[in-house]
Amino acid sequence: MTSSSFSELALDDDLSVIRGLEEAQIWDLQRPAPLEVHASFRPASATHELFLVVLRWSEYPDQAPSVKFRDPESHRDDVPHAWPNARGVRAPLDICANYTAEGFALHQEWRTDPNFRWQPDGNVLLKVLRILQDELDQTYTGRAG
Repeated sequence: MTSSSFSELALDDDLSVIRGLEEAQIWDLQRPAPLEVHASFRPASATHELFLVVLRWSEYPDQAPSVKFRDPESHRDDVPHAWPNARGVRAPLDICANYTAEGFALHQEWRTDPNFRWQPDGNVLLKVLRILQDELDQTYTGRAG
């Protein structure tokens, strides 16, 4: 019998809260690994478009997740057309933003800047899902590639 880590238990709790929220019905949420969540997103201006996002945490909720868009056919995250054109998105590499591990890797100064540092309080998964949805709703201009 294996025991779950604090990170896994915290993600379990937050995911179960989200599954009970009406607003979360727009995302198809899957949990294929202990610290990984897959979610589907549709921009408000292009509801026919579907983007699959992979969120991976090294430590939940204390660290920002890696955020990658995944091609549904090849299951790869380096396929340009799987990524949206939106603020901070550098398809097919990363999202340079203060809610992603990739953003913090590029901008070490964000870790101590009160305007940018990661905030591990509250339901972190819900916070990231809401930010991603808002970015797509507000800044989406089409598919990359």
